[in-house]
Amino acid sequence: MFKSITLEMSLKPFKKTNDEYIKRVCARVFEQWYPLIKNREVVSVLLWTADGSEILDYGGELDDRFEWACWLGNANKPLATDEDYAGLSLHDKKRLYMPDPPVMTYRTLKKIVECIRQEGERVCPGAKIRVGETFDVGPEFAVSDFKYRRHTEISTGQKLNLFSFGVVDSTAILSGDDRKYAAFPNGIPDKTPFGTFLGKQSNAFLSDMGFDYIWLSNGVGFSCDPWDEHGKVFDGKKFYPEKLAVVREKVLEFWKLFREACPDFPVETRGTNNSAGIDYASDGVPLYDIYNAGLNVTPPPNSPWAALNDDFGLELMGHMTRICSLPGDKFLMRYYVHDPWWANTPWYDRYNGQPHDIYLPMAISRIDGDGKVKSAELFNILSIDNSFGDMPDCCVNEPLPHLLKAEKDAPDAVAPFVWVYPVREYTTASSENMLSEMYYGDKFIRDAINCGFPLNCVVSTDNFIGRSTEIYKGSVLLSPVQPDEKVAEALHRYALSGGKVIYYSFGERLTAVDASVAEVVEIEKGAGALFAAAARFGYEVGVKTAHENAKLPTMTVHRSNNAFIFSVYNRDTTTDVSFKFPLGAPVLDCGEAEVRGKRSSYRFSRFEHRECRVFVEQSEGVISVREYPPVSGMHRRKIRVEGLKNAAVCLFPETESIGKCDVLSWDSGMPLDGWTLVKDEYGAYYKKENVSGDLYFCMRYGADSTIMPDGFKSGADNR
Repeated sequence: MFKSITLEMSLKPFKKTNDEYIKRVCARVFEQWYPLIKNREVVSVLLWTADGSEILDYGGELDDRFEWACWLGNANKPLATDEDYAGLSLHDKKRLYMPDPPVMTYRTLKKIVECIRQEGERVCPGAKIRVGETFDVGPEFAVSDFKYRRHTEISTGQKLNLFSFGVVDSTAILSGDDRKYAAFPNGIPDKTPFGTFLGKQSNAFLSDMGFDYIWLSNGVGFSCDPWDEHGKVFDGKKFYPEKLAVVREKVLEFWKLFREACPDFPVETRGTNNSAGIDYASDGVPLYDIYNAGLNVTPPPNSPWAALNDDFGLELMGHMTRICSLPGDKFLMRYYVHDPWWANTPWYDRYNGQPHDIYLPMAISRIDGDGKVKSAELFNILSIDNSFGDMPDCCVNEPLPHLLKAEKDAPDAVAPFVWVYPVREYTTASSENMLSEMYYGDKFIRDAINCGFPLNCVVSTDNFIGRSTEIYKGSVLLSPVQPDEKVAEALHRYALSGGKVIYYSFGERLTAVDASVAEVVEIEKGAGALFAAAARFGYEVGVKTAHENAKLPTMTVHRSNNAFIFSVYNRDTTTDVSFKFPLGAPVLDCGEAEVRGKRSSYRFSRFEHRECRVFVEQSEGVISVREYPPVSGMHRRKIRVEGLKNAAVCLFPETESIGKCDVLSWDSGMPLDGWTLVKDEYGAYYKKENVSGDLYFCMRYGADSTIMPDGFKSGADNR
């Protein structure tokens, strides 16, 4: 369950700045999203005020004006005219989001923050209400005199959209000036570290404006190349391990200096678009050390950029690498509804009204140090307003049911495939061989996911070793050849005891793997190899394309309430997908599947989110599984299965109904005997051989159920 919901918004909805208008906008924020934010512990509004230059420029005077994010397109590019605007990309020239946008002062901003808090407390009286401020590294959102005129020495990172200066390098050193700043009334002393300046200015600004926390966006504190796979340690051809020590120390120094100057405000982070291994191998980002430095930061969420570019493998893979180890016990999922700057609304024009970027990342889980499966408990929406400052109801009402369903179906048990990821070992390494392994290994996993490999559960090596491996018995572990001998030994023992392990490697250490007890995959064989290896353990995913240019599907399979939950983003709807699992062919609810042996075949629509509680093995035939009205005072749920012919059948009840189920004949409605309740590594299920005909799989009300006067169990409609 989500403990905290954050609604991100720009200042564009505040098209007027009188008290009545501000209050009306703030009230609409909470009332519009009430079905999502009700009964939460924490509800936050994160303001995209500008680009963070309002913090850098703040001189302590509330009536000073500041540049804000009132633009469409790159704010630091030239202004488009009516004559040259037709067909012009917003990456080339900017325009105002409305004629004569309001002037913003620090006093106005303070008033908006106060009003947000008041309206939040009114609508959600039981929740803690927070208001956050953002700082971004780039030139996109607001005109920045500080970054791109007065102090260009800090903007030396990756260039964006051919902009003449790059993004802010958080490890940069400032040149001195004599301008008045809130935390530096006599100006900036020469050679002041940027981390110190940003920290002190943030502390003053957040305190004076009434903010509760700060969000460091687009790689602040992690990389000056947040969108690139190359950096200070890797130029695209060669790794430079000799640069690691200095680069690592500079990144950690930023955090140390920032926290010395701004010690108490919580910090939330966006991170980069890449994985922990790619970030370290290319730019020396010591994620493990940052997490363990007591900085009071939240880990970065899933990258929205990857989803917007249809690279879901990168989004899912990168997110897993950043959450396998955490600075606390919670992690964040973030979802794009609107883009408040670039005149696009992803729900419609990126996702075409399909919820795949809700269900796929929400299928991700981590296994913590106690061996418990954890899903996202923090959730952000970017953003609740569009690029024109509007907040259309349709973009709340349409994705909202999927957000709530994804939360209800969140993982609660170990998935069929688990990635054993060495984040500590990777982000403290020093050899060129290790840099190569983590860089290309992470890209290999990205490619595998993009080719349909259903990997969505991760455990760090530290959480894996020294604890019971019983929870993994029904799963296949996917692991790089581990650099830590203790971890390698633990995995080896697990494989010898009958555990299922697939190793992959890019380097020269394949000789360390005993191929007699575990499958060995070389990266050079390509992503299609993490399918060939999995087949040894009874799992097969087949993809048949109708043409050579077909894009392959991305899918996840996770466990929830004793079911297998399949989420499929099908890039090409002419593609056929088949599954084979150890217990038989998975037959997904609400549809039909062609079954041959233990394999079921489907042609999915663009996106599917389907529950699976039925596995079948039979020579051939079409099996149908669909929900059926129980119409019963005894049964709260009834699933109809049709087309069985001398089949071996496994039926998975909901957790509440384990041991409290009936299998009935479709023809007579009478019980069918001979079903055995099995409890093993795959969960709890009813099994029988040689089943023919059609049947109903019925789940009873539990012993602790409350029967309501109308005959329905309390919560029975919670599917």
